[in-house]
Amino acid sequence: MLTELAFSAVSLPSLSHPDAERTERQARTRGHAAGYAAGLRAAEKELRERQTVLEAEHAELLRAGRVRIERALEALAAATRAADARALPVLRESEATLAAAAIDLAEAIIGHELSDGDRAARAALGRALGAVPSTDLTSIRMNPSDLALIDPDLRDGAGVDLVADATLHPGDALALLPDGYVDARIGTALDRARAALLGSSS
Repeated sequence: MLTELAFSAVSLPSLSHPDAERTERQARTRGHAAGYAAGLRAAEKELRERQTVLEAEHAELLRAGRVRIERALEALAAATRAADARALPVLRESEATLAAAAIDLAEAIIGHELSDGDRAARAALGRALGAVPSTDLTSIRMNPSDLALIDPDLRDGAGVDLVADATLHPGDALALLPDGYVDARIGTALDRARAALLGSSS
């Protein structure tokens, strides 16, 4: 015979605490905040590591760039020295040749000018008078043939004694001072020019 079983609802005691929901919310919030903070720390650490790597890469790029620039400057300096070593002797020789040609030309022009006795005599007197004020001069020495060609009015206007000196070439003059003289000879002027030009070219 079958016995009829009847089921009845069993009341189980509640295991939840009245503050459980609030505690669970707080725990969830704390967990979220802790996870967020841990994520931020991890991101900051990764950022610092990446920044360190980038700074090291940048420093290496700068160092490599400086090395390349220094090598390029050294190569340029070496090329300049090589070019100078080839070009300077040629330039010096050219300068010396041009200087010698300039002196030769000057001598030829002066020789032509001296062929006109009147002009050469006036030029010699003009160089001597132009060197210093006539009040400082005691006399001017000139070649006798030049002195003979000087116009009397010009001689009187010179304001200084003009003295014949056969040791001077035509076109030359010496302006005498109380304590020395001014050399207005053409040959001396050419010698000075030659020494200046050829001396600086050698």
